Amino acid sequence: MAHDSVALAQVLLRSGRVLEARDALVQAIAAGQDGAPVRSLLGLVLHQLGDLPGCQRELRQAVTLAPQDGAAQFALASIALRLGDEEEAEAAARRAVTLGMDDIHSYVLLGRLFNKQGRLEEAETAWRKAVRKDPSSPQAQRELAGLVWMRTGDLSRARAELDAAPQTPDIVAVTVRLLQDAGDEAGAYTLAAARADRDASLNVLAARAGLKFDPQDSDRRLSDAAPGITPQLRAKAEIEVDLALGRIEQAVKRAEALHAARPTDQHATALLAVAWRLAGDPRYASLYDYGRLVKAYRIEAPQGWSSLDDYLRDLGDALDAIHGPLTHPVGQSLRHGSQTMRALSDYPDPAIRALFDAIDEPIRAHIAALGEPNQDYGFGGAWSVRLNASGFHINHIHPEGWLSSAFYVRLPEKMEGREGWLKFGEPGPPTVPPLAPDHLVKPEPGLLVLFPSYMWHGTVPFASDDKRLSCAFDIVRRSFKDPGAGTG
Repeated sequence: MAHDSVALAQVLLRSGRVLEARDALVQAIAAGQDGAPVRSLLGLVLHQLGDLPGCQRELRQAVTLAPQDGAAQFALASIALRLGDEEEAEAAARRAVTLGMDDIHSYVLLGRLFNKQGRLEEAETAWRKAVRKDPSSPQAQRELAGLVWMRTGDLSRARAELDAAPQTPDIVAVTVRLLQDAGDEAGAYTLAAARADRDASLNVLAARAGLKFDPQDSDRRLSDAAPGITPQLRAKAEIEVDLALGRIEQAVKRAEALHAARPTDQHATALLAVAWRLAGDPRYASLYDYGRLVKAYRIEAPQGWSSLDDYLRDLGDALDAIHGPLTHPVGQSLRHGSQTMRALSDYPDPAIRALFDAIDEPIRAHIAALGEPNQDYGFGGAWSVRLNASGFHINHIHPEGWLSSAFYVRLPEKMEGREGWLKFGEPGPPTVPPLAPDHLVKPEPGLLVLFPSYMWHGTVPFASDDKRLSCAFDIVRRSFKDPGAGTG
C-alpha cells in the first residue's frame, strides 16, 4: 500500500501537482501506510514547497525507519547543512558514505561543511576525494581550486587538478575564472581563446575574457558564438563589447532593451548606467544620484560598550580571530586580503552579534530617506574583509542585493591622499573612452556607507603595511511592514 501511495505521489509530482502530492502522502501516513520511501518523498515534496524544516523532519523519520538507507542519510545531511545543523549534517554524511554513498556528492558536501567550519585540511582532503571520483565535475574542481588558492596563493598548485582534468567547457570556464581572480587576466584570455578556437560554445567566455585585450576579437567571437546561451547572457556580453569598442549609441539601445525586459536585474541596471554616462544622457544622474542614494552614517556604540572606540576594538579583535592567514577567495571582489569563510551571523562572539543591532537604525533611516518608510529588510549576505598592503576591491556590483554597504572597523594609520577610499562610478568592464570614478567617500572607523547594489564601486589601493578591516552586507527587501506595527 505504501508503494501505491509513493507511485501516486510521483505521478502528481511529474504533473506539477505538488500540493496534491503532499496531501496524498500525508493521508497515506495517517492511514498507516508509513515507511521510509513515503517519508523520503514527503521530504522532497516539502522541500519543493519551501518548507525546509518540514523536509528535515520527514527525512529524520526516513532514516529512523530505514537506518541503512544511504540515499536518505545523504538527503538528511544536505538539508541539515542548509539549515545550519552542522553536527547532524556531518554525522548523516559520514553514515551515507559508510552505507555506500561513497561518491562525489558526499565528498563535495563534506568539503563544504569542513570549509565552513574552518577545518581547511579536512575540506581539501574531502574535495580531493570528490575530484578523484569525477575529475570532470566543475563543482568539485571549483571548490578544490579555490581552497588551494586561498591557502597557498600558488596559482600552479591551485590549477593542477584542473589542468589534469578532461578539458570540458565547464572545466575551462572554472580555470579561466581562477586565472582572472589570481591576477593573470592575460593568461585567462589566452586559454579561453585557444579553447574557443576548438569549441564554439566557449566563444562567449573568450569574448568576455578578451575585452581588455582585443575587443575586436571579442566582437567577432560573439558573432560566431554557438547557439544555446541564454538571451540575457548574450545581451550583456554584446553590451560589454559595445562599451569596449566605443559603440555608445548601440550600447544604449541594447542596455535600454535589456533593462526593460529585466528591470530588477542589478547587472542590467549597472550596464545601462554606464551606457547613459558615456552618452551624456541626463538619466544617468537619476540612477547615480549620489546626494540622495549614497549616505554615510556613524553608528552608536551598542549596548554593553561604553564607547564606540571600545566597541570597534573588541569587534576588530573578534574579526581578526576568524580571518586566518588566507589570501583572497576566487569569485569575490577583493585583492590582496582575506574574507570570512561564513556569514557573520553564524559567529557567536558578542561583538559580532552586536553589529547587527548597531546598524539597524541607520539602515532603517536610510530606507525611509529613500521614500519607503514601511519597507522592511533582511540580509542577503554579511561578511568581513581584511585587506593587506596594496589591497583593494576591483570595481564591481552586487547582483543579489537591493542595497549594499561598507562598514569600517579599523584603518591603517598612515594612508596618503585618497588611499583606501571607497569609489563609485568607475565600471568593471572597459569602456571607450575610459570612465573615472565620479564620487568618493573617505572611510572612517565606525562609518557605515549605504548605496544601491547596482552602483559600480571599488576601492583605491593603499601602501601601508597595516591591515584595513571592514564588514559588508547585502540588504534585501522583505514584505512590507504594517504601518501600525512596531519595527522590531
